[in-house]
Amino acid sequence: MRVLTSAEIRFILGIIPKRSPFGARDRAMLIFLLHTGLRVSEICGLTVRDVMQWSSPRRMLDLPGHLGKGGSPRLIPLNTTAREAVATLVHFNHSRGFSTAPEAPLLVNRRGKALPIRTFQHLVQCYREAAQLSDRITPHAFRHTMATELVGATGNLRVAQAVLGHRRLNTTQVYTHPSPADLAQAMDTIG
Repeated sequence: MRVLTSAEIRFILGIIPKRSPFGARDRAMLIFLLHTGLRVSEICGLTVRDVMQWSSPRRMLDLPGHLGKGGSPRLIPLNTTAREAVATLVHFNHSRGFSTAPEAPLLVNRRGKALPIRTFQHLVQCYREAAQLSDRITPHAFRHTMATELVGATGNLRVAQAVLGHRRLNTTQVYTHPSPADLAQAMDTIG
């Protein structure tokens, strides 16, 4: 699986037309994906209730078990950037006349219905192609990137395991890759 570089992330987000009818939604949903590490099925299944409390984004996403793989619920802290993406998505829905009721989908299509998984995957593919980036950049690559950055920042595989919802630690290890800088730093410690 591929880890996105900072330049690739900036480029794919930058290619999304800001003035297109759904540009704000698309940019916010990719940022949210990048900062939560959710699976596509999980992000497409979210409701407004899952991410909003009263009129502000929640600090913690209590992912319902029926959305997660294996049927296990999990808690995912939402950092400032993820909360800003939530606020953008809810504002987008409201400004377009789509429902923002608690049971309404967070990600909507042009008819105000829940965004299908295949549509989400297709959007990533279209933006990837428009940016002329590798065909290995998929929604799952965003999850992989978040996991790698999380382990790099914390050095703790258990934290990444909890956020990603893996039952076994060795599953989480697949999502982690030491960067060349990490390798060089490790080698310097023994020299």
